[in-house]
Amino acid sequence: MSLTWFTPTLPLPAFLRGPVFLVSAAAIPLALVLVPGVLLRRITHRKPPGLAIGALIVTLPAAVVLAVVTREAAEERGLAERGRWTEAVVVDVDNGQTDECALRTGDGREISPPLTDGCDPGRLEPGDRLHVLYDPRGVAGPLEDEDTAVDLDPGAYTGVIGGLAALTVAAGTWGCARLSRGDA
Repeated sequence: MSLTWFTPTLPLPAFLRGPVFLVSAAAIPLALVLVPGVLLRRITHRKPPGLAIGALIVTLPAAVVLAVVTREAAEERGLAERGRWTEAVVVDVDNGQTDECALRTGDGREISPPLTDGCDPGRLEPGDRLHVLYDPRGVAGPLEDEDTAVDLDPGAYTGVIGGLAALTVAAGTWGCARLSRGDA
């Protein structure tokens, strides 16, 4: 999950962001499936290993949610450290699967990535002005003034990240241990 954290906080180059997130979101679940399947001794079961499968059912979604929450916390940290307020102009509103608004600063520089939170095609149209907090390095997504009424606090995610990490490790370890003992 540290890769997910480093994407917005370092920041990593744009071409690495997507692959890093996919690797982070898939690494733990993949390891939880491959370790018992490949590295542990072959165990013959007369019935499916229910407890191990149950542990994987808990662990896999927890690992994916952990990657997403870690990324959100890192984006907040990036905005808290590098963020700048500006009066942005809406250049384009795309209301496809995810509503995105392309923004430019007052001096004409493009704000990247596009605004997704708060981009409502029914409310915004090209030419509208928004007060946004953006990352000049273009790593963390911009936030509209309304969205940041409460101060950015990346530390608020500590309990959730710790809890999900503990759940992932505990359930994964328990399931693998039960599978290796043959009593799953």
